[in-house]
Amino acid sequence: MGLNKLIFNVNTAGLGTPLASSDHKSGIVYYNNTLPSGFGASDRIKTVFSLAQAEALGIVEGSTDHGVEWYHIREFFEKQPSGELWIGYFAVPVGAPDFLEVKTLQDAALGQLRQVGIYYISDVFDTADITAAQAVVTTLQGENKPLNILYGGDISGTADLSTLPDLTALTAPNVSVCIGQDGNARGEALFVAKSYSITDLGSKLGAVSAANVNESISWYKKFPMVTDGSEFDTVKFANGDLFTTTATSLVEAIDNKGYLFLVKEVGFENTYNNDSYTCVSVTNDLSTIENNRTIDKAKRNLRSFIVPELGSPLFVNTDGTLRTDTIATFKALGEKALSSMEADGELSAYEVIINAAQNVVSTSKLEITVKLVPVGVAREITINIGFVPSL
Repeated sequence: MGLNKLIFNVNTAGLGTPLASSDHKSGIVYYNNTLPSGFGASDRIKTVFSLAQAEALGIVEGSTDHGVEWYHIREFFEKQPSGELWIGYFAVPVGAPDFLEVKTLQDAALGQLRQVGIYYISDVFDTADITAAQAVVTTLQGENKPLNILYGGDISGTADLSTLPDLTALTAPNVSVCIGQDGNARGEALFVAKSYSITDLGSKLGAVSAANVNESISWYKKFPMVTDGSEFDTVKFANGDLFTTTATSLVEAIDNKGYLFLVKEVGFENTYNNDSYTCVSVTNDLSTIENNRTIDKAKRNLRSFIVPELGSPLFVNTDGTLRTDTIATFKALGEKALSSMEADGELSAYEVIINAAQNVVSTSKLEITVKLVPVGVAREITINIGFVPSL
């Protein structure tokens, strides 16, 4: 039987440890007319660094009104223990949603959020929601506050997954749709109790937050999705269909339509993300979350070095062309902005080009061209194997 003993298991992630960069800073938007105890009608946004802090705000497990939100937040911190999560509670929209609440959240965070989850189950899933969400991102980009959105909607009434609309036909390169779901643990219990899609929004958001900007969350080794040995061990789609009993052809068709979900791999015990698609044609350079995050970070870095030079003198030669020292100054600033990303493995290479012949005296406009070589993603690996008579 063994000796009697008292065992302490120390949780080392309860307080959250702030990270050096801002790539992990995330937000999540909930639409719920019943607010948790720590929120108010004029106090709808809170920042937490751990699940315990969210619980202290009244978002607790088993709550009739906030149990699903607790679940998402739990899974976020399971995937990113050092994350910073901005939580926004907003009134359920009357009519079609415009998701301007995402902008409210980003403005409150002073533009620091890199990815935001939207959980919207007030109506059945509609691609108009994706277009509306992209419009908000486009506005934020114009204000130099770019971010990417992960969307969790209600597909519980979709009996036939083959009827899901094709997301690659949209023009929403900064929005991804999450339709994965747990099939035999907390997520499944919530799905049965609520009768609407729970999704894997929290865990996907946490995975993105934990990833370097160049990394796809479909990297099996770095982003396994099972937690506690049971959550997401059994995989479903967010309409309740089991992944393992869904025809392979249908799974591939859903993948080809640009959805994010969970998959099992033969011979491996864990669960993984199928990919990191956004809602745009796969031929678009911004068809993955990692490409968007990489270019967003490059733009932020370039701004930090170039903006201070607004209004500075641009010295020219007698023929009106830019002087070599002027070109060298701005080229060096651009290279400083990107060198750290290359050193950190977030870019494969870069080049900063400034055309000396541009007429800056007449236009007062300096054009700088930046070329980025991204880091590739091993989405398909082919192994050629066979017998030979000798080596």
